[in-house]
Amino acid sequence: MRDNLKDIDYYKSFLNYQYERIEKKMAKLKNSDEDKKQRILISLTGYEVDLLKAEFSSGASKEDLRVLLIRAIEIVCANHKVTYDDLLTLLSLAILLNAKSDAVRLINSSKDLIYTDRLLKFIAAYIETGIVDWDNTTTIRKEYEALNQVFSADDKEEAIKKYLAGWYEAHSEYAWYNSHLRDSDTYCGYWSFESGAIAKILGIKENNLCNLNYYPTL
Repeated sequence: MRDNLKDIDYYKSFLNYQYERIEKKMAKLKNSDEDKKQRILISLTGYEVDLLKAEFSSGASKEDLRVLLIRAIEIVCANHKVTYDDLLTLLSLAILLNAKSDAVRLINSSKDLIYTDRLLKFIAAYIETGIVDWDNTTTIRKEYEALNQVFSADDKEEAIKKYLAGWYEAHSEYAWYNSHLRDSDTYCGYWSFESGAIAKILGIKENNLCNLNYYPTL
């Protein structure tokens, strides 16, 4: 278990339900026209990303997570529609799970969203070229503005620790905020996957971050 807000029984139930939902949606794809297929694929993207998060939270291995990541990327590439949050999760996990070659397809299918955003562009550029470039000329969403201090700081490890300390509250307007308190069983873990990707890119030792809340230790 990587998560400490829910127990293994919760995750067993959540994952069983999620796999069933995905199986039913996949079955519907076979007998659907193109318009319906696209609607199903959009739903499947969200299901697959939540599944990835829940498997990560429950302690799935790096190898199993990589298989699920590649499947999620294939679904996004088939419909070319993905939310900002899901795209950030998938690109960040591609770095953490050493799946950069698979992520190139995802980048190519989402260029309009990626190259107008500072954080997505940073991660995508690293995946494609290995270049570390925090481009201050592009916009960044307010919930990620504190990352500017990470890249300008001399002590980047301390700066990312500070970013993580404020990460959850910075996302208070997100649908998943406080989902662990609800009865609807929609909670799949709170993880700042972008922090893990950035730490890996910048060469910050995971041992110095692994005990912090929201840091996605593998």
